[in-house]
Amino acid sequence: MSRAEWSADGSTLPVIDPHTKAKHKILEEYIENLVITLYGKGRYGVTNFTFVDAFCGGGMYEDPETQQKWEGSPLRIIKAVQKGYEKSKRQYPLNVKYIFMDSNKAHLDCLKNYSLPAAGLEKIAASDSCIFEHGDFENLIDWLIFTVGNHRGHSLFLLDPFGWTQVSMSSIRKINSLPGSEIIYTYMIDYIARFIELRNDSQFNNFQNVLEADDYYLNANPGKIETFGEQCYLRDQSMLLFRERGNAKYVFTFSLIPRGNYRVLYYLMHMSSNLTALEVVKESFWKENTLDYEYCFEVYGYGFRSSDYYQEGQLELQFDINKESNEFCIDKLDRDVGRLIEENREGIRFREISNQTMERNPANRNHYTKYLNRRRDASEIEVIRKGEVLTKKK
Repeated sequence: MSRAEWSADGSTLPVIDPHTKAKHKILEEYIENLVITLYGKGRYGVTNFTFVDAFCGGGMYEDPETQQKWEGSPLRIIKAVQKGYEKSKRQYPLNVKYIFMDSNKAHLDCLKNYSLPAAGLEKIAASDSCIFEHGDFENLIDWLIFTVGNHRGHSLFLLDPFGWTQVSMSSIRKINSLPGSEIIYTYMIDYIARFIELRNDSQFNNFQNVLEADDYYLNANPGKIETFGEQCYLRDQSMLLFRERGNAKYVFTFSLIPRGNYRVLYYLMHMSSNLTALEVVKESFWKENTLDYEYCFEVYGYGFRSSDYYQEGQLELQFDINKESNEFCIDKLDRDVGRLIEENREGIRFREISNQTMERNPANRNHYTKYLNRRRDASEIEVIRKGEVLTKKK
């Protein structure tokens, strides 16, 4: 995986790869649904949003599959917010800030002067809604926290660095300390795996000082990194690391896996303190998931394997999860949700069920609903709403 480079005038653009395409589609879907959910919540929902693309790049790619341009994360963030606002059908305005950051000034120039105008977003680019900030993420983190905190409302940080040394655990903690914040972080787990395999002492200080991971991954077996068991261990340790050292209440992952093996290239690591955000991001992860068999669900949760998209050189961008995967998700709820129901025979709130189990399984909110309806139809449970037993079919 090579570092993408953009020229300031847009004459040179990097080529998009299938994993980045999947990542962009998840981001776009998620932000649209997030705005609909939070802005449309209650009588007056959230109106202040800040979207931070901390390693934004130049905004546009070459797509060899379609021979057309592919819009990158900054363009998709803005368009997703617009779509979410329109679909919410509410009239009062949103107050949105977009912060685009990059350590390469040519990338910012390309984004501002070429990509945004090419996508029809030149008015937003020229407005007070957009902030373009040149510099290293770690050097700007305190300014960033102050700026986002001052705007209030809900914030989403997209952290997509090259490697794992450009974002410190200290910065992750600072973001997670902001009320209403969440993170989607591209965590290069394969780089961590290579560090473990090679026992690369030159990287150990970074491992300790940047990632604060010296007490994690201790039982990884360098000779078996490729195996399912080791990949599962790396995933679990990563989630534990960001919960404990990053102070993230909820952590969920989406695996990006190259064709030809089972080794995860990187995780999209979603961190938040908001259960609603976790529920919404699982919906978006589900739509791009191509892990359609049971054992991969057990190990990886959701994920995108590029080999599923290659058929005689043709790239397919649509994938329907089969019936077996849906059934697997619903059946898997018996382990955690079923146990909670049995332990609380006098009743338990649906929100509490979600709060205790949503991180533990690949099921989304729709799967939860189907599971509870199935048990109610079998007269195993009653569903009570506003003090009355619910008798409607759903």
